[in-house]
Amino acid sequence: MADKKISQLTELTSANATTDFLPVVDTSAGETKKIALANLPMSDAAIEQSYPFTTDFQSGTEQTRNLTTIDDTSGYDNSNITSIYIGSNVTSIGNYSFYYAQNLTSVSIPDSVTSIGNSTFYSCSNLTSVNIPDSVTSIGSYAFYYCPSTSLNIPDSVTSIGDAAFSSSGITSVSIPGGVTTIGNYVFSNSSNLTSATIGDGVTSIGSSAFAACSSLTSINIPDGVTSIGSISFYYCTSLTSINIPDSVTSIGEGVFAHCSDLTSVNLPENNNYTKIEDETFRGCNSLTSVVIPSNITIIGLKAF
Repeated sequence: MADKKISQLTELTSANATTDFLPVVDTSAGETKKIALANLPMSDAAIEQSYPFTTDFQSGTEQTRNLTTIDDTSGYDNSNITSIYIGSNVTSIGNYSFYYAQNLTSVSIPDSVTSIGNSTFYSCSNLTSVNIPDSVTSIGSYAFYYCPSTSLNIPDSVTSIGDAAFSSSGITSVSIPGGVTTIGNYVFSNSSNLTSATIGDGVTSIGSSAFAACSSLTSINIPDGVTSIGSISFYYCTSLTSINIPDSVTSIGEGVFAHCSDLTSVNLPENNNYTKIEDETFRGCNSLTSVVIPSNITIIGLKAF
């Protein structure tokens, strides 16, 4: 079969067209493609049913075809896939690409990728590590939701992070890049391994429940640029001991620090726009011994303490 073109492979006409596949080496890409033998060249129907990835003979890893975007229509069998090497032509990993792929343990993302869509790795409960390259600028909502075994990084190139993107993930520490302006709702909620968080200087708002139930979170830095902190954003952060809220903050939602049982001290912002401590802000903070209430506070809400 050496040095023969596809059209010359007449000796394969007896192959089972349903179950047999012919690996075709793509020397320019250093990878292979799988095509059905029923029709050469492949019919439109055969192309639609073909695998959305290729197999490297030496390493045995599966690689994407020469696609620029992959998503939930790309044909992955998410119930069985265990590892994936994403090809270097891919620039966007679209919505639901590996949704609920519970057997997926490893992913390789190339530098060509600039965006990770919504629910891309949703509930990949056995995914152990993902290296997000510096080329990525946006991470969609629920992108890594319920990936409890996953160690994650957020590169400095990221400017947009969707709601619940890392909720219930295995992330252990986080530094929000300076290009991010909003930390959305539930972004890191229920990430029980998260111990520290640094918020970039570009952030102006922290969404509702952003860090709720991050039970191992011991420290967090809130920069001067933040103007609003959403309701229950640090709810049940039971290991958080102290927090400094900068004077730039004009709005703090209800129950922000409720049930932060180890919280001992808080500095509240001093500015004429912050006039009320909302309901249940410090409810259940049984270790709280030091709170300086600035003169701009005129209203203390129901069960604030």
